[in-house]
Amino acid sequence: MIKLELPKKVEQELEKDFQRLEKTTKKSREYHIKEALIRYIEDMEDIRDIEEHIKEEKEGKVKYYTSEEVSKHLKEYYDEKEKKQLKK
Repeated sequence: MIKLELPKKVEQELEKDFQRLEKTTKKSREYHIKEALIRYIEDMEDIRDIEEHIKEEKEGKVKYYTSEEVSKHLKEYYDEKEKKQLKK
């Protein structure tokens, strides 16, 4: 069980929000709190992963390509492959 101490104003705003959510979704505030925590944790994990990828790129451990770069290289590859097939 988690217990939070929130400023009164924040608590009042959240109470209004939860009442609206419960009425709109027909789901309990506990459901919405769990969903919010799960999404927050997932977002933090995503941020950590992104930061790790950026660090690896800066250290030269990996190379990332834009979709435009990939498209260009693929086009060059298949154009060259087609030329070779036409010469046969």
